[in-house]
Amino acid sequence: MPPPYPDLLGSIDWLTIVSIPLVTGLVGWFTNWLAIEMMFRPLKRRGVGVLGWHGVIPSRAPKMAQICVDTMTERLITAQELVNRIDPSAVSDIVAPELGRRSERIVEEVVRARYPALWNTMPLTLRDKTLSRMKAEVPGVVTAMTNDVRHDADELVDLREMVISAFTNNVALLCELFRRCGGEEFRFIARCGLGFGLLFGGVQLVIWLIVQPWWFLPVTGAIVGWATNWLALRMVFKPLHPKRMFFVTWHGLFLKRQNEVADEYARFFASQILRAETLMDAVLRGPASDRLFAMVHRHISRAIDEVAGPGRPVMQFVVGTRRYVELKDAICDRVAAEIPAAARRMHAYADEALDIESTLRDRLQALPAEQFEQVLHPVFEEDEWLLIAVGAALGFVAGCIQLAVVTFF
Repeated sequence: MPPPYPDLLGSIDWLTIVSIPLVTGLVGWFTNWLAIEMMFRPLKRRGVGVLGWHGVIPSRAPKMAQICVDTMTERLITAQELVNRIDPSAVSDIVAPELGRRSERIVEEVVRARYPALWNTMPLTLRDKTLSRMKAEVPGVVTAMTNDVRHDADELVDLREMVISAFTNNVALLCELFRRCGGEEFRFIARCGLGFGLLFGGVQLVIWLIVQPWWFLPVTGAIVGWATNWLALRMVFKPLHPKRMFFVTWHGLFLKRQNEVADEYARFFASQILRAETLMDAVLRGPASDRLFAMVHRHISRAIDEVAGPGRPVMQFVVGTRRYVELKDAICDRVAAEIPAAARRMHAYADEALDIESTLRDRLQALPAEQFEQVLHPVFEEDEWLLIAVGAALGFVAGCIQLAVVTFF
């Protein structure tokens, strides 16, 4: 006789029950993880034609860098503000002693090389006095140069170009910034894919047990792949402000971490991009360096005339006005060339005076949500559709695999 009750447990295809939500969960996790990796890798395009791929951030490095620097220079800090924090007298105290010693040596070498007879016949006391006066003029030259930079900071310090160049010349550095600022959000997106995938997989399973058209699993797989990516991205940035709904407060995950992100962002820029060494190098070797050294040349030339003092007409008479000018130019060029080496002594002072890290951190923490969102959201914004489409495509492939499993096993 048949049993009085049907064997319900025996009639259930446990492989189907387990495989559908499990595969859907794994697809949700994998598609989201892959979407994140596709934003950063590869750093250089690989593959051929439509089969090739270039990480979203590396492929948009100039534009991403521009967005970063726009946020910084328009809302956080300016070159003029930074330069104004440098005290000319402090710079002179640090740089002038070393530059003075170098200037003494340069004056002696240049005059001796060009006019050995004049130098050798010059009384020793006069030579020493000349070199001492040259050394004494250096602090004034350094102070005047620093004041010139302060006065024309926006012209001489191209903060925008400096940051953009740093990122476009080193795309890995740009990727590191976004990974450090958005690391928690990226991990959440991957975990969220698994959770949403299991949830949607449960709904998918219920419907599959009722109706089983052959196209159902591939189509719903694509929908799940699309939905998990879309929902995860939405939860990172929306809502901008906390909203109470069903006894739960909803707030974009990135926005909730504003203080933490600001701290990471500030630490990154202070240690990697806006160091005193990098800023001074941008001033001394950047696009406006010719203008800067023209100022330097003018100040050194004036200092040499001061050193010559009453003896200047005599010297011009002895060597000729044209050769006197050439002599000054040679000394100016040599002294100007020593400035970058002498300026290295002020890196520690400049880092402390600029106080980049705390400035960026405090101002980034104070940004309204609408502006703070732009620190990270541009990474996703332009190619968000593509990342979601990849999720849908991979979900479709996984749905086909699910169909094969429940059909042939």
